[in-house]
Amino acid sequence: MAEQLPLNRFRLIPVSLISGSNLIYREDLDVSTIILSCQITNVTTSSIESVSVEVQKSGSITLFTVLNNGFVPPYESLNPLSGKLVLERNDAFYISTNQTGRLTAVLSVLENANS
Repeated sequence: MAEQLPLNRFRLIPVSLISGSNLIYREDLDVSTIILSCQITNVTTSSIESVSVEVQKSGSITLFTVLNNGFVPPYESLNPLSGKLVLERNDAFYISTNQTGRLTAVLSVLENANS
């Protein structure tokens, strides 16, 4: 008998970003996910002018841009989402930057099991 997932599960996903495209979250279970918030923080004394957020739908090679070349002041945070974002099975959430170790991201999600 397969393990039953809890109906609702809240998760906090912290990530230190590296140069290039960072896969932050991919929904590969039989759940729907609501991204409640995303905070991208500059942990340095220099401004960062190149952070992008993209979503990839299941079965598509296309990345859909949510934020393109965002600006993050020193020791400040950027919330690239103006509301909530829903991901379905095999959808993916990416954050891209040209910097390594200068940005961190925290994603707050609610996973809802399909019953």
